[in-house]
Amino acid sequence: MKISKKAEYALRALVAMSRSSVGTVFSIQTLASEESIPLKFLEQILLVLRKGGILHSRRGAGGGYQLARAASRISVGEILELIDGPLQLLPGGEGTNTISPGLLSAFRELNEDIQQKLSALTLADILQREQARGAVSFEI
Repeated sequence: MKISKKAEYALRALVAMSRSSVGTVFSIQTLASEESIPLKFLEQILLVLRKGGILHSRRGAGGGYQLARAASRISVGEILELIDGPLQLLPGGEGTNTISPGLLSAFRELNEDIQQKLSALTLADILQREQARGAVSFEI
């Protein structure tokens, strides 16, 4: 399983936004520059995230995008599904006749497990992991 570059950019942008206080407005240019994401590509991604209810947009001077909810209420699974569509581990979808019933059952179970994990993992969880890694001290 591999996420698309578009999904990776969406996650990077949202994690960056989650690092700031609630209500902070981000310009597309600043996000693109800080996260090394092509500007035109980021514009498309942010529009999808806004339509999906993850972001709000503000027009005019000082405008841009802000998180629509707290980072603890935005799951990685929700982001990936908005950007890449539903998770699908089997090629050709679930209705394929060429896969043995046992293998099909195993992959359905794996798919459900992965979806549950991704739905439980939030942007706040990712920030906690970043902070935990940063808290490790290598001083002698």
